[in-house]
Amino acid sequence: WGLTDPVARPCPECGTEALPLLTIATTEWNAGSDSWAPEEERTNPTPPLRGTPPATFTLIMIAGGYNLQLHACPADPSHPHIELVQ
Repeated sequence: WGLTDPVARPCPECGTEALPLLTIATTEWNAGSDSWAPEEERTNPTPPLRGTPPATFTLIMIAGGYNLQLHACPADPSHPHIELVQ
C-alpha cells in the first residue's frame, strides 16, 4: 500500500485517467524479514558491498527510501507522465 489512497490520476494534457507504467522501489525486499526475500538470495546470497543494507544492492535511494511511480496517458503516450513518490 502507498501512503495515499488510490485516486484517479488524470492526464494533465487531455484528462484521461493515467495508468501505472513503472514503479522503482528503493529496496528489493523487506530487509527485516526473510519471508519477502527472493529464494535465490536465501540459498545463495549475493555478497553486498561494504556498508550496503541487505535489500539495497543497487544503492538507489528514492526520496529517502520511498518508491517512485510513473503513470502514463493511455490515449497518447506523448502526453506528459505523472510522477508520484510514495
